[in-house]
Amino acid sequence: HEEAREKLRRLTGGAASMRGLAQELRAELVEAATQSLALSEVRQSAARDLEKRVVAELAELGMDKAEFHVRVEPIEAANGLIKRGEKSYKLGAGGVDDVEFLIAPNVGEAPRPLHRIASGGEISRVMLALKTVLSEIDRVSIVVFDEVDSGIGGGTATVVGRKLRQLAASRQVVCITHLPQIAAMADRHFRVEKTVEGDRTRTTAMQ
Repeated sequence: HEEAREKLRRLTGGAASMRGLAQELRAELVEAATQSLALSEVRQSAARDLEKRVVAELAELGMDKAEFHVRVEPIEAANGLIKRGEKSYKLGAGGVDDVEFLIAPNVGEAPRPLHRIASGGEISRVMLALKTVLSEIDRVSIVVFDEVDSGIGGGTATVVGRKLRQLAASRQVVCITHLPQIAAMADRHFRVEKTVEGDRTRTTAMQ
């Protein structure tokens, strides 16, 4: 009798329960929309400041003609959970935005996605600039730079070395370099060599 009564209660009360859940969902979506759109506005403002600071760092790293932009755009979706006016946006764990770094390494070029057009050396220097700018809040403990010296020399290489040493004051930095100006800034050195022995290629690292 008790089991039948409980089953009847669940069946007859299902509609009310669904209405209650629907109301809770609407309230949660309103709160999510408020917070995610506010976060998007903060990101837009922070992006402009980040652009200026990264461009200043790049100028010191031998990329004084480069443009750097941070594109922050809400992701529109036909049936997105977040609504603003007649538009709807996709909601993810990080909010509604898609964030992408754009760069124009040379004068006269339009900014394009960093990961598509930048060389390995340019990406390394942009990363060094970002890490320098964000050094006070970035929690990454180990940073690896592969040939950050590509395409530079002389005074610029010395500046890059100093930036790397500055970064190494708060985290572990591993840097592959061919320039003595940069290597001289390190606390420990490893010489990496590749040799062919018979039909095998071997790579060795010696301190």
